[in-house]
Amino acid sequence: MSRRAKTPHIVLAACVGAFCIAMGLREDVNVWIGTGAAAVVSIVLLSLWARASIRSSLERPALQSVVVGVAVGVAMSFAIWWLYPLSIAILPPIEGQVETLYALLRQPPGPIRAFPLLLLVVAAEELVWRGLAIDVFSKMLGPWQAVLVSALLYVLPQIAFRSPLLMIIALLCGLVWGALRVRFKGLAAPLSAHIIWDVLVFIMYPVA
Repeated sequence: MSRRAKTPHIVLAACVGAFCIAMGLREDVNVWIGTGAAAVVSIVLLSLWARASIRSSLERPALQSVVVGVAVGVAMSFAIWWLYPLSIAILPPIEGQVETLYALLRQPPGPIRAFPLLLLVVAAEELVWRGLAIDVFSKMLGPWQAVLVSALLYVLPQIAFRSPLLMIIALLCGLVWGALRVRFKGLAAPLSAHIIWDVLVFIMYPVA
């Protein structure tokens, strides 16, 4: 593999590493500062050395993709609201794990005031995991296998939480959003779904 061919792999590893570091430092660095910095680093790296992936992911988003993405985001939110009470009834320790996550999100300035930063982080995550990761692994494995690999990579930053629940949620979200990326051949659908899900579950109607 030539040095030029290796560049996307190196950029992907660096971006994933940036988010892993941000999550690993969450107890020492404000989560909004950490993830915001990881998002900025990722976008800069992608802009400098993975422009082709960005262009292909963002070409001509169709209205249908956005509508489907919004609908999927709403459906995922209802799934969380329905499954969470059942989950804590079966496994009570889950409640503490979720409360820890929400406590991080409520660090100053809080999710509402940090909403522009939240959008930046979501955009960076989609460009990295549903954009570059799926592009890189599709060439080696095919698109649907690439969705699985990108979803597994999406779990890596969550390992720092030491919460099996959050890792499972990250995996499932990664699979759904990755499937939207492949099905609609762009990031409009997964980006819309991701934003709607974050807004509904983390800001408007939190479960904890």
